[in-house]
Amino acid sequence: VVQNLASNEEVREHHPLLARREVKSVNVILITSDRGLTGGFNTNLIKKAEAIYREEAKNYSKLAFTCIGKKGYEYLKLRNMPVHEYIPDFQKGLTFARVQALSEKLIHSYEVGEFDEIRVIFSEFRSAISQVQRCQTLLPVAVDAQEQQSAAGSIEFLFEPARADILSHLLPRYFVTKMYRALLESAASNYGAQMSAMESATKNAGEMIRKLTLEFNKVRQAGITKELLEIVSGAEALK
Repeated sequence: VVQNLASNEEVREHHPLLARREVKSVNVILITSDRGLTGGFNTNLIKKAEAIYREEAKNYSKLAFTCIGKKGYEYLKLRNMPVHEYIPDFQKGLTFARVQALSEKLIHSYEVGEFDEIRVIFSEFRSAISQVQRCQTLLPVAVDAQEQQSAAGSIEFLFEPARADILSHLLPRYFVTKMYRALLESAASNYGAQMSAMESATKNAGEMIRKLTLEFNKVRQAGITKELLEIVSGAEALK
């Protein structure tokens, strides 16, 4: 529906969330966890954020991070990377209402020109042992060229109310949904990474116990053998 509505060039150019403008400032939302014991989950996300900063910061007058999650915030602050905002304990009560309030604030910062582009770095859940790090541009809303061409060449629908009015209501909801999805994907990936890390730690601990038990038995048997030899040697000496 968004692609079909946005296929109208006049509507696209005049809507603030679709219109392209010169990018001078970028806000990158980094979603990590608040706690560790997650294997490479946080490390991979932070590496992606750091790579973007090292490679692209020189291209803009401002590139700052909005950190959702304590691990990402602590890493960036320790290395003096610009943090625009830190949102603590957000994932403890992850509700659609909280995401909507955050999204409204982000949209406002874009509309007033504080930032010309908003991206999000999150972990896409594939399975408990497979998570993929993603970086997506949320604002301006991207219109796929192929989808746009397909929408433009398809049946012309009649919209009531007008396209622009529908977009003004639909695009903010679209943004909120994208943000909510990114947070849910990251939450699922976090739980999967924790489960995988703890399973691996349990397996390693069991292996360590097995090796230490074997070593302990070898030392104990060697001690018993030594004592028996000493007793036998003493008895032979008395003869």
